[in-house]
Amino acid sequence: MPASVLLLGSSDVTLTVAQAVDAVGARLSGIVTVGDSFSISYSEKRVANVRSADPAAWAQDKGVPIIPFTTYENVLERHQGKLPAICLVAGWYHMVPRRFREAFPRGCFGFHASLLPKFRGGAPLNWAILSGAKETGVTLFEMADGVDTGLIFGQESFPIAPNAMIGDLVVASRDACATLTKRHLAALLDGHAKGNPQEGEASYGLQRMPDDGRIDWAQSRLEVDRLVRAVSRPYPGAFTTLGEDRIQIWATRIPDEAPLVLGAPGQIVMLPDFDLPGVVTRDGLLLIEDATFPDGSSCLDKLRKAGHKRFAPR
Repeated sequence: MPASVLLLGSSDVTLTVAQAVDAVGARLSGIVTVGDSFSISYSEKRVANVRSADPAAWAQDKGVPIIPFTTYENVLERHQGKLPAICLVAGWYHMVPRRFREAFPRGCFGFHASLLPKFRGGAPLNWAILSGAKETGVTLFEMADGVDTGLIFGQESFPIAPNAMIGDLVVASRDACATLTKRHLAALLDGHAKGNPQEGEASYGLQRMPDDGRIDWAQSRLEVDRLVRAVSRPYPGAFTTLGEDRIQIWATRIPDEAPLVLGAPGQIVMLPDFDLPGVVTRDGLLLIEDATFPDGSSCLDKLRKAGHKRFAPR
C-alpha cells in the first residue's frame, strides 16, 4: 500500500495539494477542514475564509475521508495510533502544536506563500503587492514552534508583474504548491529529503481584516492602486463611501499621461481625455476601471455623473 498523507486545510490551495498528492500515487488518509469561517485569536468574531473551497466532492470520488476540525487531539484519536507517515498543511489558519507535529513518523510540513524568510506570518501574497515586491513564491518547509521558521525543503518562485492583481498571485501560488508537492513528496515520505536552514533577512506580515481595505485618498496614487490590486477578488475588495453609498473598488489604473487636476483628495472628475471616472489623490489622478455597489451591480455610470463630488477622505 502506498505511503499515506494527512492534509490540513480548507482553501483552494488545499484542493490543489490534495490533487497533486493523488497524482504522484500517494494515499490521503483524510483532509481536515475548518469550513468557510473559523475562530482565531486575533479576532473577536469568526473570520470568513474568503478562499474557502469544499473538497468534499473530490474526496468522495477518491474515497478520502473529510474530517471536520474540532481539536488536534480528536484528529489523532481518529487514527487510533495508526497515523500517516506525514502531515501536510496547506490553506490552514492556525498554529500547529508540537505534540501534534511530532506524532507523525516522517514529520509535518507546510506550504507558505512567500520565499521564506520573507513575508513570514499572515497575508503574504497581499503584503507582497502592498510592499511593491517584484517577486515572491511558495516555500515547502518543516513546521516548527516559531512563525514559519522551520527548515526549507523546497521553493518555487514567480514574478509579480507591475499591474498584477491578487488573483494572479493566487493562481501562481496554487501552481507552485502543485509543483513542490510533485517534486518533493516522495523524498519526504521515504525520509530521504534534506532540509536547509532559512537564510537572509526575515520580514513579517501581520494578519489583515476586511476593514483594512478602506481607501485613504490622501495617499499617493501608487499606494491606492496597490491596495486595490492587493485586496481585489477573491478577497473582499478595497472600499470607500460616496454619501450614504459604500463603493467597492476592484480595479484602478494610473494613467500614463494626465493633466494636472487641482482638487481635494477623493474628489471625482470626468475629463475629456478618459471615459473612466478619475479620483484625485495626493500626487495625481487615478482612474477607476471597476467598481460596484454592495449588491454587486456596477456603479461606474453613477461615478461618471458624480463630477466634483467627493469620496470620504478615509
